[in-house]
Amino acid sequence: MMVGSAIRPHINVHYMRRNIYSNRLIQRWTSCIIPRYIDSIHSSRSSCNHRSDNTNSNRCDSATAIRGSVRRDCECIGSVRSLSSSESSSGSEYIKLADPAPGSPFHLALPVHDLDIAKDFYGNIIGCAEGRSSEKWQDYSLNGHQIVCHWVGNDYRCQDYFNPVDGDEVPVPHFGLALTEPQFHTLAQRLKNTPSIKFIIEPHLRFKGQPGEQWTMFFKDPSGNNLEFKAMTRIENLFAKYGVVD
Repeated sequence: MMVGSAIRPHINVHYMRRNIYSNRLIQRWTSCIIPRYIDSIHSSRSSCNHRSDNTNSNRCDSATAIRGSVRRDCECIGSVRSLSSSESSSGSEYIKLADPAPGSPFHLALPVHDLDIAKDFYGNIIGCAEGRSSEKWQDYSLNGHQIVCHWVGNDYRCQDYFNPVDGDEVPVPHFGLALTEPQFHTLAQRLKNTPSIKFIIEPHLRFKGQPGEQWTMFFKDPSGNNLEFKAMTRIENLFAKYGVVD
């Protein structure tokens, strides 16, 4: 997982009183703070001078704050540097903990009964980097693919159906990833060492000797949603087309 770092913007303010030019105000530039800067300047000065090669001073208009950003009308207000890579055009700061998967990342929405429990499962046990969130949902990077946990009520549990696959009763619906073999075995061992994880289908090799030979395991999240993680012994055969006898 790649961890980004938030870089705070910096406001360069000229000709302001020393007690106004403080680290606290610099760090908290918002749509509320900027108008206070402007009001303090208006109350202490009725005019300010433009810097000019030809004249010593000129009158200037006041600066106005518009939706949290500063429009500079005279140089006594100074300027605001362009936003860094960790701040949106609206002024919201953010960090990136993961990059999207190459190509077209899939998006999957999951119902869950508790967001805090879901966060512990997907964030700590599975190891997904967390993205955006609200009081009702939170999204994660599953190897660069977007899964979103939506709170749907405390009583929710996934309703299971089953279908036979190579001698196993596979729970449906389910989702997961096709991993490499080393990734599969590393995850399987970590899950075996996690007391809260109960396998529906233990890690094992299925379709032995066939083009679709693969390692597989099934387990549930705390809301009963089914997950399958697999690893093809020959990844190029992931979509091999042939008839399978169960």
